[in-house]
Amino acid sequence: MEFNTIWNTYNSHLLNFVKSKIEDKIHAEDILQEIGLKLYAVLNKGEKINNYKSWLFQVARNLIIDYYRKEKVKKNRESTYSEINDEGICVCDLSSFVIQNYLPKKYGIPLYKSDIEKKSQKVIANELNISLPAAKSRIQRARVKLKELIEECVTITYNKNGTIVDYQLKNTCEIPKELQEEIKRINLTL
Repeated sequence: MEFNTIWNTYNSHLLNFVKSKIEDKIHAEDILQEIGLKLYAVLNKGEKINNYKSWLFQVARNLIIDYYRKEKVKKNRESTYSEINDEGICVCDLSSFVIQNYLPKKYGIPLYKSDIEKKSQKVIANELNISLPAAKSRIQRARVKLKELIEECVTITYNKNGTIVDYQLKNTCEIPKELQEEIKRINLTL
């Protein structure tokens, strides 16, 4: 069977399928083009496809999975970049300092291992010789305590997605000397 006959038979069904899985119309159409290119390449090589419909939809599923993998990596990169301010200073440096110096060790150590060292909660539980539920609980409590600690001195503005877009030091807050030194050391402007 030739490419045009197969493509004309299935492309609208494929596009509907892809659009049902991916909201962005442009990306859905890009995936449809990739499916067409793969079909053309296979037919051009003379490879045999027993069931065109099954083959095409399997290619579509694989490309959709690839799309979401790429999006996940892209979002992870964006969240890493959002931790770096305009001067290239990583706010995580200050977070690390605050976690280690201002939270009780019971909560600070698990949070540091989780959010700064990027260890899994299971690994943290093993390292601290506590149960997994205890590790999860301590990390959650530490996040709450850290947020409360920060909000005592900083007014934080979030966008509709919950991402921090601005922060201002409150006039009523006195920053401890060692924290001022750390802010100066990492060259962060509040």
